[in-house]
Amino acid sequence: MKTPALSKETFLKVLQLIQEQDQINHDFSRALQTVGNGFTAFGTENRFYNSLMLVLDEIFGDKADYISWWLYEASDDYTVETVDGSQKWDLREPEALYDYLVEEN
Repeated sequence: MKTPALSKETFLKVLQLIQEQDQINHDFSRALQTVGNGFTAFGTENRFYNSLMLVLDEIFGDKADYISWWLYEASDDYTVETVDGSQKWDLREPEALYDYLVEEN
């Protein structure tokens, strides 16, 4: 297992901050919609977010985009498995995502 250039603690903090900023963006966008015509979108094409994801992808070799999946699209049980179903990983906790990225990528 290769040790990534980012500690687990920093990775967890980054995920937390992304989630907090997403909530702020969501709340701000909802507030804008109350004074706009309903077509207002805030936070799309955020270059800070995009650059951060590029760095995380590079650090972890996250070719399958698991970090973004975990943040926005994960199934309710946060489970990933091999194509043949012979191995499964429970990634509900961000610590498990970090371990998975380190071990499998």
